[in-house]
Amino acid sequence: MRSFLLIAILAALLTGCATPGAPLPPSLNIPNAVDNLKADRKGDTVTLSWTQPEQTTDGARVSKPGKMVVRRATSDNSAPSTVRELPLHAMRKSDSAQPLAVQDSLAAILNSTATPDFAIYSVDTLNNSGKSAGESNQVSVPLVPVLPAPESVQATTVSQGVSLEWKQTRAFQNRTHLTARFVYRIMRQREGPDQQPTILKQLDAGNDVMRFIDTSIEWEKNYQYWITPVTIWENQGSGAKGEVPGDDSQHAHVTTQDIFPPAAPSSLQAVFSGDLKKAFIDLAWTPNSESDLAGYNVYRRTADEQFKKVNTELVKTSAFQDSTVRPGTQYFYAVSAVDLRSNESPKSAETSETVPRQ
Repeated sequence: MRSFLLIAILAALLTGCATPGAPLPPSLNIPNAVDNLKADRKGDTVTLSWTQPEQTTDGARVSKPGKMVVRRATSDNSAPSTVRELPLHAMRKSDSAQPLAVQDSLAAILNSTATPDFAIYSVDTLNNSGKSAGESNQVSVPLVPVLPAPESVQATTVSQGVSLEWKQTRAFQNRTHLTARFVYRIMRQREGPDQQPTILKQLDAGNDVMRFIDTSIEWEKNYQYWITPVTIWENQGSGAKGEVPGDDSQHAHVTTQDIFPPAAPSSLQAVFSGDLKKAFIDLAWTPNSESDLAGYNVYRRTADEQFKKVNTELVKTSAFQDSTVRPGTQYFYAVSAVDLRSNESPKSAETSETVPRQ
Protein backbone atom coordinates (compact mmCIF):
# COMPACT_ATOMS: atom_id res chain seq x y z
CA MET A 1 0.00 0.00 0.00
CA ARG A 2 2.85 2.43 0.87
CA SER A 3 4.51 1.71 -2.46
CA PHE A 4 1.22 2.43 -4.29
CA LEU A 5 0.86 5.83 -2.56
CA LEU A 6 4.46 6.72 -3.34
CA ILE A 7 3.96 5.88 -7.00
CA ALA A 8 0.75 7.99 -7.08
CA ILE A 9 2.49 10.99 -5.50
CA LEU A 10 5.39 10.79 -7.95
CA ALA A 11 2.97 10.55 -10.87
CA ALA A 12 1.07 13.65 -9.66
CA LEU A 13 4.30 15.61 -9.28
CA LEU A 14 5.44 14.65 -12.78
CA THR A 15 2.06 15.58 -14.23
CA GLY A 16 2.14 19.09 -12.61
CA CYS A 17 5.56 20.04 -14.06
CA ALA A 18 5.57 22.15 -17.29
CA THR A 19 6.64 20.35 -20.38
CA PRO A 20 9.35 22.38 -22.19
CA GLY A 21 8.36 23.31 -25.78
CA ALA A 22 10.50 23.55 -28.90
CA PRO A 23 13.09 26.37 -28.75
CA LEU A 24 12.14 29.55 -30.62
CA PRO A 25 14.30 30.39 -33.66
CA PRO A 26 16.35 33.57 -33.42
CA SER A 27 14.95 36.65 -35.18
CA LEU A 28 16.31 37.18 -38.66
CA ASN A 29 16.10 40.95 -38.04
CA ILE A 30 14.83 41.61 -41.58
CA PRO A 31 13.17 45.04 -41.42
CA ASN A 32 9.71 45.48 -42.87
CA ALA A 33 9.54 47.13 -46.26
CA VAL A 34 8.82 50.86 -46.42
CA ASP A 35 5.16 51.43 -47.37
CA ASN A 36 4.78 55.22 -47.20
CA LEU A 37 7.30 56.54 -49.71
CA LYS A 38 6.26 59.90 -51.23
CA ALA A 39 7.82 62.09 -53.92
CA ASP A 40 7.41 65.81 -54.58
CA ARG A 41 9.04 67.56 -57.51
CA LYS A 42 9.80 71.30 -57.63
CA GLY A 43 11.83 72.49 -60.58
CA ASP A 44 14.60 69.96 -61.28
CA THR A 45 14.65 68.61 -57.70
CA VAL A 46 12.67 65.67 -56.31
CA THR A 47 12.20 65.38 -52.54
CA LEU A 48 11.56 61.82 -51.31
CA SER A 49 10.14 61.24 -47.84
CA TRP A 50 9.28 58.18 -45.73
CA THR A 51 9.69 56.76 -42.22
CA GLN A 52 12.14 54.08 -41.13
CA PRO A 53 10.49 50.73 -40.28
CA GLU A 54 10.25 50.03 -36.55
CA GLN A 55 9.65 46.30 -36.75
CA THR A 56 11.06 43.27 -38.50
CA THR A 57 9.15 40.78 -40.61
CA ASP A 58 8.75 38.48 -37.55
CA GLY A 59 7.24 41.25 -35.37
CA ALA A 60 10.32 42.13 -33.33
CA ARG A 61 11.87 45.55 -32.98
CA VAL A 62 14.67 46.37 -35.42
CA SER A 63 17.55 45.65 -33.04
CA LYS A 64 20.55 45.77 -35.37
CA PRO A 65 21.69 48.48 -37.76
CA GLY A 66 21.40 48.12 -41.50
CA LYS A 67 20.95 50.46 -44.43
CA MET A 68 18.28 51.92 -46.71
CA VAL A 69 19.03 52.22 -50.43
CA VAL A 70 17.11 54.76 -52.52
CA ARG A 71 16.90 53.77 -56.19
CA ARG A 72 15.64 55.48 -59.32
CA ALA A 73 14.50 53.85 -62.54
CA THR A 74 12.75 55.35 -65.54
CA SER A 75 9.68 54.39 -67.52
CA ASP A 76 11.82 53.34 -70.51
CA ASN A 77 12.92 50.24 -68.51
CA SER A 78 16.42 51.51 -67.84
CA ALA A 79 18.41 49.77 -65.09
CA PRO A 80 17.78 51.30 -61.64
CA SER A 81 20.52 53.51 -60.26
CA THR A 82 21.33 54.17 -56.61
CA VAL A 83 20.44 57.71 -55.58
CA ARG A 84 21.44 57.57 -51.93
CA GLU A 85 22.22 55.18 -49.06
CA LEU A 86 21.11 55.97 -45.52
CA PRO A 87 21.82 54.09 -42.28
CA LEU A 88 19.08 51.94 -40.76
CA HIS A 89 19.23 52.52 -37.01
CA ALA A 90 18.53 49.94 -34.32
CA MET A 91 15.29 50.81 -32.51
CA ARG A 92 15.13 50.87 -28.74
CA LYS A 93 11.81 50.38 -26.94
CA SER A 94 11.50 54.11 -26.33
CA ASP A 95 12.32 55.05 -29.93
CA SER A 96 9.70 55.96 -32.53
CA ALA A 97 10.09 56.04 -36.28
CA GLN A 98 11.50 59.34 -37.51
CA PRO A 99 10.60 60.95 -40.86
CA LEU A 100 13.39 60.82 -43.43
CA ALA A 101 13.94 62.87 -46.58
CA VAL A 102 16.47 62.95 -49.41
CA GLN A 103 16.68 65.00 -52.58
CA ASP A 104 17.53 63.94 -56.11
CA SER A 105 18.42 66.17 -59.06
CA LEU A 106 16.79 65.44 -62.41
CA ALA A 107 18.95 67.91 -64.34
CA ALA A 108 20.93 65.25 -66.21
CA ILE A 109 17.81 63.38 -67.34
CA LEU A 110 15.92 66.54 -68.31
CA ASN A 111 18.86 67.78 -70.40
CA SER A 112 19.26 64.51 -72.29
CA THR A 113 18.26 64.23 -75.95
CA ALA A 114 15.66 61.53 -75.25
CA THR A 115 13.68 62.01 -72.05
CA PRO A 116 11.54 59.20 -70.58
CA ASP A 117 8.04 60.04 -69.38
CA PHE A 118 8.55 59.24 -65.69
CA ALA A 119 11.23 58.68 -63.05
CA ILE A 120 10.30 55.81 -60.71
CA TYR A 121 11.64 55.72 -57.14
CA SER A 122 11.78 53.00 -54.49
CA VAL A 123 13.56 52.31 -51.19
CA ASP A 124 15.12 48.95 -50.28
CA THR A 125 15.65 48.34 -46.55
CA LEU A 126 18.43 45.85 -45.72
CA ASN A 127 19.62 44.31 -42.47
CA ASN A 128 23.27 43.96 -41.51
CA SER A 129 23.48 40.75 -43.56
CA GLY A 130 22.15 42.42 -46.69
CA LYS A 131 18.75 40.68 -46.51
CA SER A 132 15.60 42.57 -47.43
CA ALA A 133 11.83 42.06 -47.20
CA GLY A 134 11.48 43.62 -50.62
CA GLU A 135 11.34 47.09 -52.09
CA SER A 136 9.01 49.81 -50.89
CA ASN A 137 5.97 51.13 -52.70
CA GLN A 138 6.99 52.83 -55.95
CA VAL A 139 6.35 56.49 -56.70
CA SER A 140 6.51 58.12 -60.14
CA VAL A 141 7.53 61.66 -61.06
CA PRO A 142 6.77 63.13 -64.52
CA LEU A 143 9.79 64.31 -66.47
CA VAL A 144 8.14 67.19 -68.33
CA PRO A 145 10.22 70.41 -68.54
CA VAL A 146 9.50 73.35 -66.23
CA LEU A 147 10.20 77.00 -66.99
CA PRO A 148 12.92 78.69 -64.90
CA ALA A 149 11.95 81.23 -62.26
CA PRO A 150 10.91 84.58 -63.82
CA GLU A 151 13.33 87.46 -63.60
CA SER A 152 12.88 91.13 -62.69
CA VAL A 153 9.56 90.82 -60.85
CA GLN A 154 8.37 94.36 -60.07
CA ALA A 155 5.42 95.38 -57.91
CA THR A 156 4.17 98.99 -57.92
CA THR A 157 1.00 100.60 -56.61
CA VAL A 158 -1.42 102.05 -59.13
CA SER A 159 -4.87 103.51 -58.68
CA GLN A 160 -6.51 100.10 -59.29
CA GLY A 161 -4.27 98.21 -56.84
CA VAL A 162 -0.82 96.63 -57.34
CA SER A 163 0.68 96.25 -60.81
CA LEU A 164 3.00 93.26 -61.35
CA GLU A 165 5.42 92.91 -64.23
CA TRP A 166 8.06 90.27 -64.98
CA LYS A 167 10.20 88.84 -67.74
CA GLN A 168 9.68 85.28 -68.87
CA THR A 169 11.66 82.63 -70.71
CA ARG A 170 10.49 80.76 -73.75
CA ALA A 171 9.19 77.26 -73.03
CA PHE A 172 11.63 74.37 -73.33
CA GLN A 173 11.08 71.60 -75.83
CA ASN A 174 8.98 68.80 -74.34
CA ARG A 175 10.78 65.55 -75.21
CA THR A 176 8.36 63.25 -73.35
CA HIS A 177 5.13 61.70 -74.64
CA LEU A 178 3.16 63.67 -72.05
CA THR A 179 1.26 66.80 -73.05
CA ALA A 180 2.55 69.91 -71.30
CA ARG A 181 1.06 73.37 -70.78
CA PHE A 182 3.22 76.13 -69.30
CA VAL A 183 1.65 78.71 -66.98
CA TYR A 184 2.70 81.30 -64.41
CA ARG A 185 1.07 81.18 -60.98
CA ILE A 186 0.86 84.60 -59.30
CA MET A 187 1.31 84.32 -55.53
CA ARG A 188 0.68 86.90 -52.80
CA GLN A 189 1.15 86.97 -49.05
CA ARG A 190 0.33 89.78 -46.67
CA GLU A 191 3.19 90.41 -44.29
CA GLY A 192 2.45 89.68 -40.65
CA PRO A 193 1.85 86.74 -38.29
CA ASP A 194 -0.44 83.87 -39.37
CA GLN A 195 -0.69 85.12 -42.96
CA GLN A 196 -0.96 82.40 -45.60
CA PRO A 197 0.04 82.57 -49.30
CA THR A 198 -2.77 83.14 -51.77
CA ILE A 199 -2.97 82.10 -55.42
CA LEU A 200 -4.21 85.18 -57.29
CA LYS A 201 -4.30 83.96 -60.87
CA GLN A 202 -2.74 81.58 -63.36
CA LEU A 203 -1.65 82.99 -66.73
CA ASP A 204 -0.52 81.07 -69.79
CA ALA A 205 3.09 81.75 -70.71
CA GLY A 206 3.34 83.62 -73.99
CA ASN A 207 4.66 87.16 -74.25
CA ASP A 208 8.16 88.34 -73.44
CA VAL A 209 6.83 90.62 -70.70
CA MET A 210 3.92 89.60 -68.48
CA ARG A 211 1.64 92.01 -66.63
CA PHE A 212 -1.10 91.63 -64.04
CA ILE A 213 -2.97 94.09 -61.76
CA ASP A 214 -4.10 92.87 -58.36
CA THR A 215 -7.32 94.74 -57.60
CA SER A 216 -8.11 92.77 -54.42
CA ILE A 217 -5.58 94.47 -52.12
CA GLU A 218 -6.24 96.45 -48.96
CA TRP A 219 -4.70 99.89 -48.81
CA GLU A 220 -2.02 100.74 -46.26
CA LYS A 221 -0.84 97.12 -45.97
CA ASN A 222 2.48 95.39 -46.69
CA TYR A 223 2.47 92.63 -49.29
CA GLN A 224 4.99 90.38 -50.99
CA TYR A 225 4.47 88.87 -54.42
CA TRP A 226 6.24 86.11 -56.32
CA ILE A 227 5.72 84.15 -59.51
CA THR A 228 5.87 80.35 -59.72
CA PRO A 229 6.12 78.69 -63.15
CA VAL A 230 3.96 75.55 -63.35
CA THR A 231 3.82 72.79 -65.96
CA ILE A 232 0.40 71.15 -66.24
CA TRP A 233 0.83 67.67 -67.72
CA GLU A 234 -1.39 64.81 -68.86
CA ASN A 235 -0.81 61.26 -70.03
CA GLN A 236 -3.39 60.90 -72.76
CA GLY A 237 -2.93 57.13 -72.84
CA SER A 238 -3.73 56.45 -69.17
CA GLY A 239 -5.63 59.63 -68.33
CA ALA A 240 -3.20 60.45 -65.50
CA LYS A 241 -2.64 64.16 -65.01
CA GLY A 242 -1.02 66.58 -62.60
CA GLU A 243 1.23 69.59 -62.32
CA VAL A 244 4.88 70.28 -61.56
CA PRO A 245 5.78 73.62 -59.93
CA GLY A 246 9.06 75.29 -60.80
CA ASP A 247 11.34 77.38 -58.65
CA ASP A 248 9.80 80.55 -57.21
CA SER A 249 10.94 83.95 -58.39
CA GLN A 250 12.42 86.45 -55.98
CA HIS A 251 9.82 88.11 -53.77
CA ALA A 252 8.78 91.68 -54.56
CA HIS A 253 7.71 93.72 -51.51
CA VAL A 254 5.31 96.65 -51.70
CA THR A 255 3.40 98.91 -49.32
CA THR A 256 -0.01 99.76 -50.71
CA GLN A 257 -0.04 103.45 -49.88
CA ASP A 258 -3.09 105.11 -51.36
CA ILE A 259 -2.04 108.38 -52.96
CA PHE A 260 -4.57 108.18 -55.75
CA PRO A 261 -7.54 110.57 -55.66
CA PRO A 262 -10.99 109.70 -57.00
CA ALA A 263 -12.10 110.84 -60.42
CA ALA A 264 -13.48 114.34 -60.75
CA PRO A 265 -17.30 114.43 -60.52
CA SER A 266 -19.17 114.97 -63.78
CA SER A 267 -22.42 116.44 -65.12
CA LEU A 268 -22.68 119.17 -62.50
CA GLN A 269 -25.87 121.26 -62.81
CA ALA A 270 -27.09 124.35 -60.87
CA VAL A 271 -30.72 125.52 -60.70
CA PHE A 272 -32.16 128.53 -58.87
CA SER A 273 -35.01 127.64 -56.52
CA GLY A 274 -37.16 129.35 -53.95
CA ASP A 275 -38.10 133.04 -54.00
CA LEU A 276 -36.33 136.33 -53.30
CA LYS A 277 -37.18 136.15 -49.59
CA LYS A 278 -35.68 132.68 -49.30
CA ALA A 279 -33.51 132.09 -52.34
CA PHE A 280 -31.21 129.11 -52.87
CA ILE A 281 -29.46 127.25 -55.66
CA ASP A 282 -29.76 123.45 -55.99
CA LEU A 283 -26.73 121.54 -57.22
CA ALA A 284 -26.72 117.98 -58.57
CA TRP A 285 -24.10 115.79 -60.27
CA THR A 286 -23.42 112.20 -61.29
CA PRO A 287 -22.25 110.18 -58.26
CA ASN A 288 -18.76 108.72 -58.24
CA SER A 289 -18.37 104.92 -58.28
CA GLU A 290 -15.19 104.47 -56.19
CA SER A 291 -15.60 101.96 -53.36
CA ASP A 292 -13.56 104.10 -50.95
CA LEU A 293 -15.43 107.34 -51.62
CA ALA A 294 -15.93 109.42 -48.46
CA GLY A 295 -17.89 112.38 -49.89
CA TYR A 296 -17.71 115.62 -51.86
CA ASN A 297 -16.60 119.22 -51.47
CA VAL A 298 -18.56 122.05 -53.09
CA TYR A 299 -16.73 125.18 -54.30
CA ARG A 300 -18.28 128.52 -55.27
CA ARG A 301 -17.08 131.83 -56.67
CA THR A 302 -18.42 134.98 -58.26
CA ALA A 303 -17.07 136.59 -61.40
CA ASP A 304 -14.31 138.48 -59.58
CA GLU A 305 -13.47 135.90 -56.88
CA GLN A 306 -11.48 132.72 -56.45
CA PHE A 307 -13.18 129.45 -55.56
CA LYS A 308 -13.96 128.94 -51.88
CA LYS A 309 -15.35 125.82 -50.24
CA VAL A 310 -18.98 126.20 -49.23
CA ASN A 311 -19.60 123.04 -47.17
CA THR A 312 -18.26 122.62 -43.64
CA GLU A 313 -18.45 118.83 -43.69
CA LEU A 314 -18.13 116.36 -46.57
CA VAL A 315 -21.32 116.10 -48.59
CA LYS A 316 -22.41 112.46 -48.53
CA THR A 317 -24.76 112.53 -51.52
CA SER A 318 -24.46 113.88 -55.05
CA ALA A 319 -26.64 116.90 -54.30
CA PHE A 320 -26.22 120.15 -52.37
CA GLN A 321 -28.35 123.21 -51.63
CA ASP A 322 -26.62 126.60 -51.39
CA SER A 323 -28.82 128.94 -49.35
CA THR A 324 -26.22 131.72 -48.84
CA VAL A 325 -26.87 133.47 -52.14
CA ARG A 326 -27.78 137.10 -52.87
CA PRO A 327 -30.24 138.43 -55.46
CA GLY A 328 -28.78 139.74 -58.67
CA THR A 329 -25.56 137.70 -58.38
CA GLN A 330 -24.16 135.08 -60.71
CA TYR A 331 -22.45 132.16 -58.99
CA PHE A 332 -20.02 129.66 -60.43
CA TYR A 333 -19.76 126.16 -58.91
CA ALA A 334 -17.41 123.18 -59.04
CA VAL A 335 -17.39 119.91 -57.07
CA SER A 336 -14.56 117.57 -56.02
CA ALA A 337 -14.63 114.00 -54.67
CA VAL A 338 -12.72 112.87 -51.54
CA ASP A 339 -11.82 109.30 -50.58
CA LEU A 340 -11.44 107.69 -47.15
CA ARG A 341 -7.74 108.67 -46.99
CA SER A 342 -8.52 112.34 -47.75
CA ASN A 343 -7.23 112.19 -51.31
CA GLU A 344 -9.17 114.88 -53.20
CA SER A 345 -9.93 114.76 -56.90
CA PRO A 346 -9.56 117.65 -59.31
CA LYS A 347 -12.56 119.96 -59.46
CA SER A 348 -15.35 119.14 -61.85
CA ALA A 349 -16.16 121.30 -64.84
CA GLU A 350 -17.75 124.60 -63.77
CA THR A 351 -21.41 125.41 -63.96
CA SER A 352 -23.14 128.69 -63.10
CA GLU A 353 -26.51 130.06 -62.09
CA THR A 354 -27.80 133.59 -61.44
CA VAL A 355 -30.12 134.64 -58.62
CA PRO A 356 -32.66 137.10 -60.11
CA ARG A 357 -33.02 140.59 -58.62
CA GLN A 358 -36.81 140.42 -58.55
